[in-house]
Amino acid sequence: MFRRTLCGLLTSASLVAVPGPAAARPLQAVGPWDLDYGQTQCIASRNYGDAAKPSTLAFRQSPNGETYEIVMVRPSPPPDYAEELQGSVDFGHGPVKAWLLHYRPTGGKLNVYEFRIPAADMAQARAADSVALTVAGMPQLDFALASMPQLMSGLDSCTADLKRYWNMDGEKDGLIVKPARGDLRDLFSSADYPTEAVHQGQEGDSQYLLLVDEKGKVAGCQVILASGVPVLDAMGCAVIEEKGRFTPALDRNGKPVRSTIVTPKVRWQLG
Repeated sequence: MFRRTLCGLLTSASLVAVPGPAAARPLQAVGPWDLDYGQTQCIASRNYGDAAKPSTLAFRQSPNGETYEIVMVRPSPPPDYAEELQGSVDFGHGPVKAWLLHYRPTGGKLNVYEFRIPAADMAQARAADSVALTVAGMPQLDFALASMPQLMSGLDSCTADLKRYWNMDGEKDGLIVKPARGDLRDLFSSADYPTEAVHQGQEGDSQYLLLVDEKGKVAGCQVILASGVPVLDAMGCAVIEEKGRFTPALDRNGKPVRSTIVTPKVRWQLG
């Protein structure tokens, strides 16, 4: 599609926030922003701290542009099971409270922390020179930021391309005459209920935006209604991407085309 990595597009110069009496100096970047135009996501990432064993900060905009994930990856022993924690994101205008998902990537030895915040709160990043991330039970981590207006504009441009590529407005503009169809009810089983959520007696409703290709396969999944339990939301996407099969959307000529689907609510309920 339009996949390209814009290495070095944005300079690696970092601005340092003036620390308060007890504030730690923000981690400094050890490379430029990498803005990746992918087929199913738009993500900007940058390495910080020790060049040999860096921490990574990433911003990922949802395909519909309504939310952002702020991802922090650290080279430290990861948890055995995914867990949700309380945290916050602060671009200098006060902390934005956010639940986050903490997990080990498949086959990896890294710690991944995924915060989700509304686009309205992420807009503060345009004028920010640092971001402070807090996770319950951990010291606050500050990352120096630079070139944020250009970076945010790049993410917006990528997301606009993503919407066109997946014909997100295809039914409105007449490109899609028959939307993709499928049934999620048989995809889930009791074995899919995350162990962490079972142990804590957690329940909730999630809803997803799916990217469905010309063959009816789910190429991407984004949470649009969060349950308040990140591990449930993440498991929902994992199950749908692995098992979901749809009849693809059709254009005016009856040809299968890429499209998007907003799912019904998925209810996570303990028996």
